[in-house]
Amino acid sequence: MAGILLESAIVLVPLCCAALYIIVTSNALLFVSCTVISILVLVVLRVRYHYSSGARSDLVVRAKAPSGTETKESKATKKKKNDSAAIGDKSDDESNEFSEVVQDAQRHCDIDDEVVERSGALLSEAVTTESTQYDMEMYGGALAFDHRCFYIEGRPIWVLATDFDYWRLPIAAAEATENGKAPSGKSGLAIKIWRRALLQIKAIGFNTVRIRFHWGFHSASKGKYDFSGGRNVNALLGLCEELGILVIACLGPFIGDDVQGGGYPFWLIQRDHIRLRHLWCTGVKIWDDRFAAAEGEWYDQIISMLVGHEVVVRNARGRGCILMVQLENELNARGALGLPLALHDETRLLARMARERVLRVPLATNNLRWPEDFSSFSARMWARVEKKLRAYRLIRSPYRADISGFTACDIETTSVNVDGIAGTTRGDNTPMVALELRSPSIEQGGSFSNQIELALRQGLSVFSLPGFFSACNRGNLASPTRTQGGSNDCAAVAADGTLSADARTARLIIHAARALEGQFAASDPVGSRPWVSRASRPAVRSVRVDELPAGAVSVRRQWEYMTSTASTQNGNLAGQEMPGVDDSTQLGIVTYVDGRYALADCEKEVAILFTLADAPVLGTACSFALTGTLGPRKRAIFAANILVGVHTENAPLALIASSKEIYARVALGNGSEAWICAEEAVQAGQLFFDGICQVSGHAEVEVVDVEHAPGGKFSFVMLNPGAGVAVITGSSGISLYIVLISQHALDTLVVGHGSYSRDGAAREEPRLPATVAYAAAWGADGLTIVSPNAIDLQPSNANAGCHIVVVSQQQLQLDSDALLPSGTATTGANSAYGEHPFIWRLSSNSKGETGTIAAVQGFERRTTNWNSLPWKLLPTMSDLETMDDINVMSWQRDLGAFAYQASDVGFNASHVLYRCQVFLKPHHITSRKVHLQLNVRHRCTVWINGINMSGHQTFHQRKSAPSSLAASIESLRAPGASAGADRWGGTSTYDVTDAIQLSGAEDKDGALNEVIVLVESFGVGAQAFGDNDAHTPRGLISAYWHGFDFVGEDHDDTEIHDHEHDRRTEQMRAKWMICGVDVTKLSDPYNSSGLPDEHLQAGWTAAVEHPLMSTGWSTRVLLNSDVGVQWWRWQLPADSEFACEPVHLRICGKVTTLVWVNRVLLAKCHPDAEESIVLLREDTSTTPKAGDCVQLMMYGWAEDANVTSGANGRATIAVELSLLGRGTGATRSNIEQDIEK
Repeated sequence: MAGILLESAIVLVPLCCAALYIIVTSNALLFVSCTVISILVLVVLRVRYHYSSGARSDLVVRAKAPSGTETKESKATKKKKNDSAAIGDKSDDESNEFSEVVQDAQRHCDIDDEVVERSGALLSEAVTTESTQYDMEMYGGALAFDHRCFYIEGRPIWVLATDFDYWRLPIAAAEATENGKAPSGKSGLAIKIWRRALLQIKAIGFNTVRIRFHWGFHSASKGKYDFSGGRNVNALLGLCEELGILVIACLGPFIGDDVQGGGYPFWLIQRDHIRLRHLWCTGVKIWDDRFAAAEGEWYDQIISMLVGHEVVVRNARGRGCILMVQLENELNARGALGLPLALHDETRLLARMARERVLRVPLATNNLRWPEDFSSFSARMWARVEKKLRAYRLIRSPYRADISGFTACDIETTSVNVDGIAGTTRGDNTPMVALELRSPSIEQGGSFSNQIELALRQGLSVFSLPGFFSACNRGNLASPTRTQGGSNDCAAVAADGTLSADARTARLIIHAARALEGQFAASDPVGSRPWVSRASRPAVRSVRVDELPAGAVSVRRQWEYMTSTASTQNGNLAGQEMPGVDDSTQLGIVTYVDGRYALADCEKEVAILFTLADAPVLGTACSFALTGTLGPRKRAIFAANILVGVHTENAPLALIASSKEIYARVALGNGSEAWICAEEAVQAGQLFFDGICQVSGHAEVEVVDVEHAPGGKFSFVMLNPGAGVAVITGSSGISLYIVLISQHALDTLVVGHGSYSRDGAAREEPRLPATVAYAAAWGADGLTIVSPNAIDLQPSNANAGCHIVVVSQQQLQLDSDALLPSGTATTGANSAYGEHPFIWRLSSNSKGETGTIAAVQGFERRTTNWNSLPWKLLPTMSDLETMDDINVMSWQRDLGAFAYQASDVGFNASHVLYRCQVFLKPHHITSRKVHLQLNVRHRCTVWINGINMSGHQTFHQRKSAPSSLAASIESLRAPGASAGADRWGGTSTYDVTDAIQLSGAEDKDGALNEVIVLVESFGVGAQAFGDNDAHTPRGLISAYWHGFDFVGEDHDDTEIHDHEHDRRTEQMRAKWMICGVDVTKLSDPYNSSGLPDEHLQAGWTAAVEHPLMSTGWSTRVLLNSDVGVQWWRWQLPADSEFACEPVHLRICGKVTTLVWVNRVLLAKCHPDAEESIVLLREDTSTTPKAGDCVQLMMYGWAEDANVTSGANGRATIAVELSLLGRGTGATRSNIEQDIEK
């Protein structure tokens, strides 16, 4: 209650001050002083409430069965249950007719006798930052971190992540819906699909996935949790460990605003007495014990799946995979004037629950936004206010998790930096962690490759890229703020695995970064600390580029983490052997060069000036220079001070500097390495080695002397044009092979990196130095290096005739029959590489044809029969007033508001049906026009007496920033908001005069008039950014007739209190009914259209195909808009010669279409799109033996139909369907040309 009063007072006090000013007009100074003091006091109280209110020492952790003692709440609940039961006991039939819907609503609301436990066991002591802190002393030898990066067993690592939403994969839902039965518990099919998706992520170069665990996906109904089949979290984490992929586990319960309800289960959302995220209303939070108990129930279930998979413990597969655990997401929303809305006890509770359930890895939050929460005026102002309040002990110290992550989008305009992050998060010894590094929109010139390179340059050692891979919004997963039913069109990798140019560039950048990970991850910007010379051999100290401004060059230097007196902040790291580094190594230097704005031509050479450590500190001394180009992207990453062969008894080969980008370092045994670089025509560059080296093959060498290194000899290596292999051998016999490849080869390059765990024997991996891979391959899309012993190629006819080149110490085994061995790459197209024992050649086994399926089987259709559906009477507020003797507001009665919305009875699928039957006689008509007013969320289609009346849409995407005044004004102007407050308005009126039927004089009952309203909901609000929108109405909110009434019909006129009230009440005797699917009874609550007959097997008849194209399968179907909802289905042949190819369905027509494959709802396509492309199948791994069964649900509006001539003219909509494959080039223009021919 205190929160409500404080929030209201912010508005009320200035008004009171204005009244005071009217009274005391003679003293303006008094008025100003009172106003300022009042606002300051309110702000102090609001901030104090933010830090101190909410959870008490007896904080709720879980619920228990009711005891013998009744609480006040349980008595009130019992009374409400008895009252609802009394409705069914009434003898009056009018009271009983609504009992079914009323009981459903009571069951879903579930206000029962549940007693919340107040044991105080969780927070008997104050939860502080120290009490839940990661135990570095105990686990630091396995996992440590500082302000630079993470360390696994002392090895510095990049955490390059992307989101992997396992619950979006259609195959996970297919196991749960097979034959309409519950999942069997086996996860074989799901693991197969997960493996393919994870290998694709690994092939791009990502070493980590951020997995958001979806509460609603695992819990369809209260108290029931499913972790079998496609929901087997334990199997998923085991697969990540097998593949050597790290995991950032996002437990939620809120996981993002891109999913319905933010990830909360529908059974929890339907309980409107529970305040989700403690939100009492938009912008006001009050602690809710019941919600906290529900969170504890979810953490009990999900953490039990995670324990044993952490990096700090070992299992049968070696070390675990979970690197850190993210608590909640985007919790720290801010309201007006930047005031914080979140309660600090929210994070405090979740952190303590995680530790109590034995999670041992670091805990992270993602509650900040860059740069708004760091450098904005309001953020700086409140930071100062909080500091002062804390100094006077008006508020307590804030709680901080181990790592304070943030969300960033534009890091080019405002660069991130360690000092700026630490100043806000107070995490001076934690790395910069961007748990959501989003790419700006294409209109703003954003790209993932640009974001990755900027993040690496600015020192972000941990970041995750959501949206890099296209995420199919299958079923009803998407929230209203996301495009319904489709994939992310801005993704770098399409749903069928096709890589965009941005994805290929991003892959090269990631490869280059991981090739220098040991020197690069644990680095500081040059100039941030004094130079320390640690090696006797020459080493580069600083780098600059001629003809480029200083801002275009960024130099980072490796940290001295390999000393016997290493900092004790890393726990057991002190004194351990560091892979890839010896006691005499010089500090690695990495230079970023950005010439996008300074160079007009990517082929223009630039001079890179290097200064050795022994050069004078003052002045602009230059020891030597290398020339090179920046390549097609006008950016480059150059390395200096790199050693080859440090783990051998021989002296290592020392690379002093390079103007050549290195994309992979492959270990070849005996300390030798193979470096993958671009040929000179793509990116020209030179290499500079310490000592006299022998050079053979595709390069030339010149021995030179260097200033500032007296007496030393250096080898200046210049590479020859074209593809080939240059061999550089040092005086100790260590060899370095520079493999130069073309641009096409770079576009398909994949690298196999070893795991970060040092127990390589557990994974059958060789012991490799840091940053060195065990294999690299190129030549075709879809290549994946599965393990140090296996390589795979995704089956595709587009790869026919491709020659694959593999660089590896040993020949890799073939993981499928898509590749055939061809021996070493010594002849044919790869003869340029010469004869080397580490280069292997493979050939693609795919056929040369490209195309798609020519015919389908069993093309059938049917129509939904309205009368066969299970309808239930839906009471209005007026009916509720009559039954319960309650007072209803007049506007609710007059506007025909319904007592229950769709969510109240469990109808949270995408569609809900409503029906009204009215028997009309001529004397019922009171006006020349009959109108029907409907208020829906979000889109409706109306049929009256079998005539399509089109429909309307009440929906708009919010454009203003959340929690802003503009957002509130916008919600008042436009109903149907995608997020945030949604006002009651939005009523649309239909003129149904011509469609109404009246009885004759002899008919005593009247003519039947039937209204069908099909309402499509775009999803439940996500409860994000302080918006309390998960409970906003969905479905048909109100319905009201104009133009007729039933006064004097079938009732006692003595009951009439006043004519106006009775007319508006009695016309509602035209009862409304509701029909839908209760998603809490489904194994997958997100896999339904909302129509109960969606999987009906009866009523199908053969349909006629009307081909449109000369090649491939296509047809035109005519949709009669007056008939209602119509269905089509067919089967894809399993033995098609193109079965290994992705199959897309193209839909062209102004209709709403829902697409199923094997009973899995894949996509929802809306008529506002000119055409829609839906991926039906990826390849043979998802194809059952009998073939894929495709089913479509379609309906449209009369305004989009063409009415045929004649007495029996029909309003039909032409819809074009066609199956497309990869590389067919079948577009709308191609189809139109075929039709003309």
